[in-house]
Amino acid sequence: MAAKSQTLSERLTPYRTISIIGMAKNVGKTTTLNYLIHEFAKSNTILALTSIGRDGESTDIVTKTKKPTIFVRKGTLIATAEKLIGLCDITKEILLVTEFNTPMGRIVIMRALSDGFVQLGGPSITSQMADLLVYFEKLGADKVFVDGALNRKTLANPSVTEATLLCTGASLDPSIHTVIEETQHLVSLLTLPKLEEEQILAELAHVSDEKVTQQEGYIYIRGAVSDAFVNSLIMSGTHLKGIYLIAEDASKIFIKPTTYKKLLMKKAVLSVINPIQLVGLTINPRSPYEMNFDAAEFLEKLREAVSIPVYNVRNEYKEAVHV
Repeated sequence: MAAKSQTLSERLTPYRTISIIGMAKNVGKTTTLNYLIHEFAKSNTILALTSIGRDGESTDIVTKTKKPTIFVRKGTLIATAEKLIGLCDITKEILLVTEFNTPMGRIVIMRALSDGFVQLGGPSITSQMADLLVYFEKLGADKVFVDGALNRKTLANPSVTEATLLCTGASLDPSIHTVIEETQHLVSLLTLPKLEEEQILAELAHVSDEKVTQQEGYIYIRGAVSDAFVNSLIMSGTHLKGIYLIAEDASKIFIKPTTYKKLLMKKAVLSVINPIQLVGLTINPRSPYEMNFDAAEFLEKLREAVSIPVYNVRNEYKEAVHV
């Protein structure tokens, strides 16, 4: 059971770049981001914000329901697409027009000269996001938050951000049992340990560019580890007991809970070369589909189910800003 010994902002203090990823739409990513903006404003931290995909609009395009907007403080650095600049309700200073093109125009970095609401729309290519974070650092950002789009957990790749927050909630499924099971599964994947076998690591440093490298004692998968691949491996009768099944990092593993259980029953060891620093889980017990969970029950059950701190940021944000 994970104990909540620190506030969420305290947990994030050691990290400069943090990604916020959601298990579904409407699981509280924007509320989490607003809470963190509010908390770090107390210490005059220079924040920088961007997003993979679009975020900050007042109405969800899919569900047509009201969404929380993103409120920034004066001095915040913002990277967003050209077509969204006019929708940002702030006085702004344009600092840099990047070469990164999106369907909404080039990505522009600006500084907020007043408090106000913004819409974020950053690059969707991982390498471009990594370069954008370098720009932020050169412009003096103390801490960067990257708001992840639906199912874009590649943002958690440790080569992009130093730490990751995961958001889950009632909009994922009407069943609280299903939400907890799927959340527990994803947390298990995102916290997979680093491969420590020095001999295997030495061999992997010289492997070819093939999709799959299979040697005595291990199977290394370059790129995505799909559910279909793992299932076919299990069904093939390949000896898996004690065998290391290795991925580059957990953001590239896409296997279902049932498949993962089968793999564990075969006594295989799933591990990664580059571990993700998953520092916390936030919850939203409310759903736009009017299928809400009891907040206290949801929080308690998740704290029992996962090994990382769990926070009901919705309540904490309301208390912090008195709304």
